[in-house]
Amino acid sequence: MLKLSSFLRVNQNIKTLDRYLKLPKTDILHLVVKSTPNLLSLNVTQNYSRAKLRGKSFKGQDLTGADFSYCDIRGTDFTGAILRGANFSHARAGLKRRWAIAILISALLLSALSGLLSAIGGSLLGFILVNGNRANIYVGLISLIVLLLFFLISLHRGVAAACGFLAVAVMGAGVAAVIWAGIVAVAWVGTGTETRVMELTAIAIVVVTGVVAVVVAATGLVVIAGAAVVSGAVAGLFAIAATVSVAGAVAGAVVVGAAKTGGVLAGALAVTVGVLIIILSAEIGCRAFYEDEKQSWVHNVAFHLVTKCGTSFQGSDLTDADFTQARLKNTNFKKSILTRTCWFQATKLNLADVRTTYLEDEKIQQLLVTKDLQNKNFDGWNLQGMNLQGANIKDASLIAAKLNDSNLQDADLSRTNLTRAQLDRTDFRGAILTSAYIGDWGMTPETKLDGVKCEYVFLYVPTKDNPNPCRLPANWEETFKDDEFIQFMSSTSSLRFSQNSKL
Repeated sequence: MLKLSSFLRVNQNIKTLDRYLKLPKTDILHLVVKSTPNLLSLNVTQNYSRAKLRGKSFKGQDLTGADFSYCDIRGTDFTGAILRGANFSHARAGLKRRWAIAILISALLLSALSGLLSAIGGSLLGFILVNGNRANIYVGLISLIVLLLFFLISLHRGVAAACGFLAVAVMGAGVAAVIWAGIVAVAWVGTGTETRVMELTAIAIVVVTGVVAVVVAATGLVVIAGAAVVSGAVAGLFAIAATVSVAGAVAGAVVVGAAKTGGVLAGALAVTVGVLIIILSAEIGCRAFYEDEKQSWVHNVAFHLVTKCGTSFQGSDLTDADFTQARLKNTNFKKSILTRTCWFQATKLNLADVRTTYLEDEKIQQLLVTKDLQNKNFDGWNLQGMNLQGANIKDASLIAAKLNDSNLQDADLSRTNLTRAQLDRTDFRGAILTSAYIGDWGMTPETKLDGVKCEYVFLYVPTKDNPNPCRLPANWEETFKDDEFIQFMSSTSSLRFSQNSKL
């Protein structure tokens, strides 16, 4: 261990370097720690409060208890870092400005290209039908039916299901075309006419054109919707509208050209297909942006692309970390350990990548941000390892809820129904439990009750016929004195644990 005099000498060195080298204090601290390895034995908390850490890398580092409050951590890499008890309150995470601008421009360009593709697909279908021979009409109608089915499946079953359908349809069309061509070729053997070979070639070209038209139009819809979600994740709903509008403008220009080249029929079909694609891409994009389960594939791909350039906590240990009032837009929490992590009043959490964590559940995310559970039903919910410190849980129902390892410090649980709730290692320190219903609750010797405020509890829920069911203390005129409830529950828990151990 380093002596106090050595630590004071290191602190003085930091002040001297700060005065003469004019370096950021965070960089100076890194230099001093590197040159004085024994300083680590002091276990001094690393303080980055209010520092500008944009684009810095803390990948894989041990930053237990570090203070990042009010920091600008946009684009900072915490992948695989140990951040137990770290303070990120009021921090600003997400994309650096230049990355946000680059992603928006890329999304707009991609949307414009997709608008071009969708219009080309519609125009090709129009050109097929302009020639009124029977083969063209059959191919054109089948292509339109397949494309309309793709649109319907995309809307009602999701883009992923629609893409699967389209792949099967294209393969089926290819196999059917090969079989049909083989049959025709066998039938024409020995005729010796070049005319029929030319006819077969022309039909094959029409079939290929129909397939290309459908695939191109479908690709346009998917890419426009994806680009809209990407831009929305960066800049909100206005960006979604702008992205779809750009695609519509480009598609409109192509449609006008198709009408002039192929006539009214080609132009009309191109307009119909283009309008449908723009409307559906806007609808699917908005649904994916607001986390519609059917459009989860589009949402996941878009948010993966955006958060890849933003602040990354992927695979990090954020146990007991504090994100109170932090701005978490475009932040990656995928595969992170979030045990008892505090999300109180965190903003833009809905625009973060929270796959593989409990934050995937929108309802869980909302209650952790607001900490308002009053008069709500959470029977059977899995709230294990969550931070509800200081939460308003009055009159809530938590029957058989899983609260193991959860933080309920200073929470108000007045009149809360905790019947059969699982409470192993749950932290109730400083909580209010007056008038709570605790029949068969799963308290263990590891449950923390220090400082609990409780005047009385019930073992069962009161009814009209029995308004005083097993009240503790039994006398309605009496209440628990200071720490009396804690002593009673501790002895009860120890006795029950001892009996279970013998069994």
